[in-house]
Amino acid sequence: MRRRLFYGWVVVAAAFASHLLSYGTLTVAFGVLFPFMAEALHLGRGALSSAWAVLRLASAGLAPALGRAVDRHGPRPWIALGAASLAAGALILAGAQNGWHVLVGYGLVMAPAGVLLGELTADATVARWFVRRRGRALAIATMGLSSAGIVVPLPVAFVVARWGWRPAWVALAAVAIVLGAAAALATRQRPEDEGLAPDGDPAGRRAATEAREEVSLSAREATRTPAFWLLVASTNLGGLALFGINLHLFASMTDKGLGPARAAALVTYLYVLHTAAKPLWGLIAERMHVRYCIATCYAGGALGVVLLIVATSPAGLVAFATVYGLTRGAQSFVTSLAWADYFGRDAGASIRGVAAIFRFVASAGGPVIGGVLFDLTGDYVAAFAVYAAAFALGGAVALAARPPRASYNLRRA
Repeated sequence: MRRRLFYGWVVVAAAFASHLLSYGTLTVAFGVLFPFMAEALHLGRGALSSAWAVLRLASAGLAPALGRAVDRHGPRPWIALGAASLAAGALILAGAQNGWHVLVGYGLVMAPAGVLLGELTADATVARWFVRRRGRALAIATMGLSSAGIVVPLPVAFVVARWGWRPAWVALAAVAIVLGAAAALATRQRPEDEGLAPDGDPAGRRAATEAREEVSLSAREATRTPAFWLLVASTNLGGLALFGINLHLFASMTDKGLGPARAAALVTYLYVLHTAAKPLWGLIAERMHVRYCIATCYAGGALGVVLLIVATSPAGLVAFATVYGLTRGAQSFVTSLAWADYFGRDAGASIRGVAAIFRFVASAGGPVIGGVLFDLTGDYVAAFAVYAAAFALGGAVALAARPPRASYNLRRA
């Protein structure tokens, strides 16, 4: 008799779509549209980067309450709300006439999307559906982030070249409504609510699955462990570098002499490697402790940024994209896996909501540092040096983040 598809994989597909929508709009598309908006609205790159800081700080204020709400009421209504906020903000940006319009549309209206179309709903829910196969499930779900870098840059660059940057935002609003509604409808909170066991195990293996599962901690219990704060410090350093690079990468490539189409193609190549890296690292993470994976990922990110700084030719930029793509591409996956493996699946959104306060604040600073240092120095060398150092330090801190004894990952025992 043919075995039915475990519904957890449908949840993974919905998480993939949620990540693609959020990251593709808030980070990838905004990065591609960034130089065109700065020129049209007569804004310095530092000033326009402040919209990113407002977005992250507003998201930080919302994250704890929304994390508790997701754990209490399930992810479906909150994914829908996130998609609606993304579409509304995109329409405001399409009609923006000055910097204040950008701050409102991108920094405030889109803030719920920054929380609700990411790890608090997508990854926390996937972690509830999988225990033994959590590594590969989260690897596939977070491929939505890197896939956004494949499918977004070239179409957005084409729309800009053909019609301008304002119609690009209108198109992104339409995609947000359609894809967000599909992700919300497909998501379910827990396998137990559907009469299933994690990983799709038969009912007779439920007890065995539960015996192998790590002990779950509440948000309050998690914050009392050294591991929580070390993971916060490590991921904050990585986030500062990651989001700074994301926002300024396209502009830095055009500054080095690449045309918009070639720069978009190189960004696409980078995200192809990001996508390919995740299943590879999913297998590695099932055999190597997740904190070593984080450290290796961040070390590769630091090396890649150094290559970007010294690149003086297209070949140098390809070398950067190759190293950075195959290592830093695993960042979202391995950090999300760490939160689930260290603290369990029952209060995942609440725990991530508390951690997100610090993550959003730290990541708000990365793009602003890049924009301000660019305006002061006329290039990105100083800013990218800061990002390389942040990656390196974040990797060192990750090595010290040993899991709490009570929730040690019994899947690898």
